[in-house]
Amino acid sequence: METDLSAALAPRLDLDQGTVEEVVSLTVNGALVCGNLVRPAQPRSVGVVLVHGWSGYRSGPHGVLTCLGRELAAAGYPTLRFDFRGRGESGGDGLESTLVTMADDLVAASAWLATRCGLERLVYLGLCSGGNVTIGTLPRLPLARGLILLSVYPFSDGDAFGRDVHRTWHYGGVYLRKALQGDTWRRLCRGDVHLSQVANVLFGHFLKKGRNRRKEGDSAAPATPPAPPPAGAAGLGRTAKATATESRGQAKEPPKKHLANLRPDLPALMVYGTADPDAPAALTYFGDYARAKKLPVTFLEIPDASHNFPSMALKAQLAQLATDFLQRLPER
Repeated sequence: METDLSAALAPRLDLDQGTVEEVVSLTVNGALVCGNLVRPAQPRSVGVVLVHGWSGYRSGPHGVLTCLGRELAAAGYPTLRFDFRGRGESGGDGLESTLVTMADDLVAASAWLATRCGLERLVYLGLCSGGNVTIGTLPRLPLARGLILLSVYPFSDGDAFGRDVHRTWHYGGVYLRKALQGDTWRRLCRGDVHLSQVANVLFGHFLKKGRNRRKEGDSAAPATPPAPPPAGAAGLGRTAKATATESRGQAKEPPKKHLANLRPDLPALMVYGTADPDAPAALTYFGDYARAKKLPVTFLEIPDASHNFPSMALKAQLAQLATDFLQRLPER
């Protein structure tokens, strides 16, 4: 979809196929939440809320959420992508952002979109921890009729060691293939390859986790039990600290507590890339739960795709998968 870059900051864009994109805002607890609403020429009764991850903002990495929001609107589905408070252009202090404030923002944005576009049903497209926030907030999202979850990792860090081991094996294979190439050795001799960086990729996650645990005192039991979550925030926990990568979350509740919000009447599509080293552990984590509970969750892997689906071809494939999912939803 071609867009005039000179108009990229305009409050309104007329896109292809009669779709219109507007910069919008709403207020949540006194703070401004900014977003982009994309309306089709002939809107359906189902809208899509796109949810970015903990450390991201509404365009998503490599513009993946912007692309999906526009493509789904071109297919007839009104879409809203927004910045959580403390992120992007929204107000609020990022250091005060928690999973509870993210849930509040998601609830408010959902109600705003439904009212603005007269929608009867909503589907949520969550990227990485944005998918986990959506699952945790489901009891407060009465119009939810489906989930599209991209590169969503286990919410707790209970299986982090297994993921770390798999990550080391994954990148070990990558570096082994590179070591068999003559150009790699020429670059090493020129000083273009730094072995310390290679070692950090292979083993840095183990060392970093140990440092974080020592820093945060995770090796010792807390003196008092944590306070229960506020009403309406079941499964989300009380707070969350920003982390260097979204896959290293440190949630304290039992590993699958928030998954209890998934329901047999709520179809879900979970998509991963085969080049994402953390995907196998995530597929096992969610897959085991979905099979045990007989949940309508479909798991798909895109060959050679990484965590953020950076290429235009991958974005187009995601858009088609999401559109097909939306078209299969029951009419109710």
